Amino acid sequence: MFRQVLFWLIAFIVILLIIMWVIGGGPRRAYQQVTSFDILPFKPTEAGFRLPWQPVELFPTIDITQAFQPAKDDLADEQYQLAELEAEYERLSREASMRTFGSPSPHTGTVAIVRDAIGVRASDPHEEYVQIAVDYKAKGVVDITGWSLESALTGTKVYLPGIASSFVMGAANVIGSATLQPGGLAIVTTAQSPVGASFRENMCSGYLDQFQEFRPQLGNACPSPSSVLPLTEENLVRYGDACFDVINYLSACRFPQDIPDTVTPACRAFLTDALSYNGCVNRNRTSRSFETNRWRMYLGGQGEIWRNSHDAIRLLDAQGRTVDVFVY
Repeated sequence: MFRQVLFWLIAFIVILLIIMWVIGGGPRRAYQQVTSFDILPFKPTEAGFRLPWQPVELFPTIDITQAFQPAKDDLADEQYQLAELEAEYERLSREASMRTFGSPSPHTGTVAIVRDAIGVRASDPHEEYVQIAVDYKAKGVVDITGWSLESALTGTKVYLPGIASSFVMGAANVIGSATLQPGGLAIVTTAQSPVGASFRENMCSGYLDQFQEFRPQLGNACPSPSSVLPLTEENLVRYGDACFDVINYLSACRFPQDIPDTVTPACRAFLTDALSYNGCVNRNRTSRSFETNRWRMYLGGQGEIWRNSHDAIRLLDAQGRTVDVFVY
């Protein structure tokens, strides 16, 4: 019994001493009495950082838990430097290509072959084509008369033809120079022209696509039939109301083939004349928006020119200097 009382008395005294030591400053007071740490080559207050598992009381400085994560500014700088390196690589590649394939033309950088291998890899000469584009920032028109396209692998060379600026169906068209404006596009097809000549597209060219096949297809941006014959009192008297019922069902850029017998002869004559390619040209050729910025050029070939697998096509100016190279 005496031993048990003595044990609890000693335990009570020890606990009381620990409580008094903690109240009197405890470990903090002991830390303040220590002037240096022999196990560390630096003082905590001078180190300037603490590790994530170290208590703030002993190391009340900077937390370096984020030090192992890359800063956002550093990532941005690395991405910017990578973009600069890629741009420099592309520039050096273009320069090396020009040194390999010949002397550069003054039009280099302004006129280029469109990087599209779909047309050049076609086996049918009617579907095989190369596209030549003029930059929108070009200072003026570019005359591509006398220019040529050449295969670096086969040595085949073809010259770009002249064009009919204002093409007319069934007439002897005047062939002139091909002058591309800024933003212009020339589609150079291997086969012969479906309409017998190279031409510049206009707001009526969609009519040509009804009975001939073009690759790529011509646009359907012709004036609508209702705009050709507006609904007015005078037109109602002249052509009859049935004429306007028919017009409402007609499509743009399409010659009317099945005109019902209910229309008047005057209506029939007007529709067959106005809603045709030549009729559209005659009515709109003086409009400022008549001509578009696209040219259709035909080389007149009987078979395909460009390789279907890989090739390097050079665009040469009239002096034989390299304007652009398309490697595919």
